[in-house]
Amino acid sequence: MADETQKTECKDGFFRCLLNPPKCSILRMIVIGVLGGVIIWGGLNTGMEWTNRSEFCMSCHEMTIPFEELKKTVHYKNRSGTTVQCADCHVASSKTPTDYMFKSFQKLMAARDVIGHIKGTLDTPEKYEAHRLAMAERVWERMKERDSKECRNCHDFKTMDPEKQKDRSVVKHEGAAQDGKTCIDCHKGIAHKPVHHLLEKEQGKAATAPESAPPSQAQPAPATTAKAETAPAAAPALVTAAPAAAAQPAKPAPKADTAGSAAPAATTGAITALDWSKVPTRQIKVFYPGQAGLEWVMNKADHSSAADIIEKKRACAKCHEGDANEVGAAIVAGKPVGVSKTVMEPNPPAGKVGFIPVTFQTTHDDSKIYFRFEWVPPKNGDKKMDPKHEVKLTMMFDGGGTVEGSDQNGCWATCHVDLRTMKEAKDDKKTKYIVGADLASGKFMDLIQFRSGKGEKPVDGWVDSERHMDGGKSHLKAEGRKEGNKWVVTFERALAGGGKGDHAITADKVYNFGFALHEDFTNARYHYVSLGYQFGLDKPNPGVKNYIDVQKQ
Repeated sequence: MADETQKTECKDGFFRCLLNPPKCSILRMIVIGVLGGVIIWGGLNTGMEWTNRSEFCMSCHEMTIPFEELKKTVHYKNRSGTTVQCADCHVASSKTPTDYMFKSFQKLMAARDVIGHIKGTLDTPEKYEAHRLAMAERVWERMKERDSKECRNCHDFKTMDPEKQKDRSVVKHEGAAQDGKTCIDCHKGIAHKPVHHLLEKEQGKAATAPESAPPSQAQPAPATTAKAETAPAAAPALVTAAPAAAAQPAKPAPKADTAGSAAPAATTGAITALDWSKVPTRQIKVFYPGQAGLEWVMNKADHSSAADIIEKKRACAKCHEGDANEVGAAIVAGKPVGVSKTVMEPNPPAGKVGFIPVTFQTTHDDSKIYFRFEWVPPKNGDKKMDPKHEVKLTMMFDGGGTVEGSDQNGCWATCHVDLRTMKEAKDDKKTKYIVGADLASGKFMDLIQFRSGKGEKPVDGWVDSERHMDGGKSHLKAEGRKEGNKWVVTFERALAGGGKGDHAITADKVYNFGFALHEDFTNARYHYVSLGYQFGLDKPNPGVKNYIDVQKQ
């Protein structure tokens, strides 16, 4: 009967139950508990959000150092107007209720920062720098343990649009997904001063770096009876050269069909006439490399993609073909590049552009292979490092996988940081070489070069432990023509080769190559270079981005 009376009273009104503790104590406790919990949770959450403001973080003056660094990055200001604050990366949860405890724990751990502030641990820029790496390592470790949830609150592989990303970003993200990597594995130092490269400084150079550089070689200049002379303002309209080995009487070259300030040079033969309109074209950006030698490219502490090149055998062009122009523009402007933020050009040449688009074509006819290069030269400057040659175009290729690493970096295997005019140069006559070169086994780069100087023969040489600028017998011809505002350079070469330093080109192999363009009377390293590419005779290979199929005409 008493229970029925209590139920009746509770039905009579909710507040009557609250005012009648003996009869409604359980319900009252539940309601008070819920209301109290809401008030306590709301107060804690309000306090947490209030202390998550960047303004609160700045109340400790030492935090202004990283905040000023953040303000200079895309995470603080960008075209879409989105921004992140300190807590978005350092206190962030996955924005789900189940992760609220982690967020609370992070706030609790922040007490360490308050203690450090009181003790003056970071109260000067010098002290902050001394502790920067240790603080960064703690953050990296925590983010890695949580699979970079702080990053993935905004970024996610599933919602990325590869069509709007750069080639290197697509390749990196695909590789990260395959390897199970998380954001912080690759994206350290994007909001603050980068220090992650310090972790790898002691690891030394990558395995491809030379164990000991070969002794300095004094490379003699190619023999010539003509004295160097200042080149005319405009290049010769047509320069044609035949093999050095061919002993044939000279004939006057045909008259140029385009304007030029000098008469055509003498020639012993013309390149076979071809219908180049039927030959596929490939647009290749040659870019300014500065002092970026092989050792820098293949060092993980300097170049973020070095691990992919070494471990996954990924070609440089797979990442950089689309943005080679940006790389060259940064280097020629003297800006820092790579994860180590290295300045590759300490003395930027005045007026030099970062890259030049080149139209590349190649074909063969069973006995000979032809290479054609077409480009619009940038405006020439006043300084002439090589006054005899307005243009030199050099192409190098291996014997079909005979030079280690050339399938990734082309002719970069010949370019080292200790060459003349490079940052570690000790001999001003030291030129290109290949570590562990062996002419007998084919571990060398075949070299052909066009020179625009009047009466110049093409160079038919090779690179092994040093650079040789003569000696080949591949029946090479080279022709250069200034057509209006563009240059056209064509090579004709016997597939069979035939001399010392000549690779035979056969249908059963894939050849790795690269080329360099000395524009505007330049010399030494002040040229433009291509990334590493490959070619094969009538051998389609659509799955390889840097491959070119040389089709028979």
